[in-house]
Amino acid sequence: MDHGWLSQGSTSSADVRQSYDGWAGTYNDDLDAWDYRAPAKAAELLRDAVAPSSSLLDAGCGTGLVGQALRDAGFSGALDGIDLSPPSLEEARALGIYRDLRAANLQELPLSTGDNAYDAVICVGVLTYVPDSEAVLREFARLVRPGGVVLATQRDDLYRARAFDLTIQGLVDAAVFSEADIAAPEPYLPNNPDFGSVIKVIHAVLSVA
Repeated sequence: MDHGWLSQGSTSSADVRQSYDGWAGTYNDDLDAWDYRAPAKAAELLRDAVAPSSSLLDAGCGTGLVGQALRDAGFSGALDGIDLSPPSLEEARALGIYRDLRAANLQELPLSTGDNAYDAVICVGVLTYVPDSEAVLREFARLVRPGGVVLATQRDDLYRARAFDLTIQGLVDAAVFSEADIAAPEPYLPNNPDFGSVIKVIHAVLSVA
């Protein structure tokens, strides 16, 4: 399967779903071959921010790589997942680590979940496909109890192109988040020929006001 489309970062939900639906069965093996490090790094950062017993939403959970990284990092609380791709959700369900899994589109807001439902939302490798960063970060903040955390990643090239830093600062100024801790860019898919050392990933840890 040709994955050259990955570096293009389509924002068409239909195209993204079609791509991931067809990829679900081999996704984990491909990402392992590309040395995908973001889930483990995100779990490590979240462990420094919230308790291991915290209730978590894995937004854009895919086949469950982030959920598994959270469990490996010692998180033992309720873990729910949402994703655009039903076949990917089936792969995640087979892991037996999620309390609830359901289909959702992060470009169709608000989500059906009520306010203050979680201690943290984690969203890794997903915002590439969501053009309205402000709307989705506001939605994540709505789902998290005050004092909780939203942890989201963004590719460093899109971080610049979409002025992600200004979006985050605007949400801090608007008291949606009380503070933001932005990590330095790190390798994303270092063994992928289109990413390599060219496209890196930035982790943002946002404290909900």
